[in-house]
Amino acid sequence: MTEKAKFKFKCLEQKCDTKACHIRPNINVTHGDIARWTKLGYLRNILPGFTLKLPKSEDDLISIEMLRKPLNTDSESTACIFYNEGANSCEIRYSRPISCRTYPLEYTGEKFILSSKDCPGVGHGEVNKETLQEARNLAEQEFNERNETISSLPVVYTIIMNQMLRQSAEAMQNLSEEDRKKMDEILGQTPEDEDKTEKSTDQAE
Repeated sequence: MTEKAKFKFKCLEQKCDTKACHIRPNINVTHGDIARWTKLGYLRNILPGFTLKLPKSEDDLISIEMLRKPLNTDSESTACIFYNEGANSCEIRYSRPISCRTYPLEYTGEKFILSSKDCPGVGHGEVNKETLQEARNLAEQEFNERNETISSLPVVYTIIMNQMLRQSAEAMQNLSEEDRKKMDEILGQTPEDEDKTEKSTDQAE
């Protein structure tokens, strides 16, 4: 990653030949994105497209990311769920996440860098002082929103899980004695027992 003294960028849109922004490994969603989509009335349409990514190790963090889908032209590669491969464009371009709006400019908390060298739009277009400052302000905003989201998600996730466990415990307490016995029988069955039960049911029918 290299720092740019003067960031020049113009999105090539459908003429882009690398699809770098669509196929990058992670496309983050922030609480700020969700708030903006809610305010604009877009959340219902975009909500099915993102997911809560849980940590696979102690070093990983909980995050909200866009879902992925395989490319038709390259089954071994994936892209953002909102990438329209036929049109070579983003289906939610005008309401895309802030991480997409700042791409490929990124703020590290100390300096501005290019997060990718594969974006062919870098170095294109004209940029004045005001435009450059707007781009940097947006990159700083993305940095702050991303970190706030990463910090708060574990707490939100814990609250949700605790609530689900409480509801589950309450539901178990409210089970009738007959339902409780049936539940114990189901939980105590081995896969072989389940197969025998299914066969017995099929024969009875």
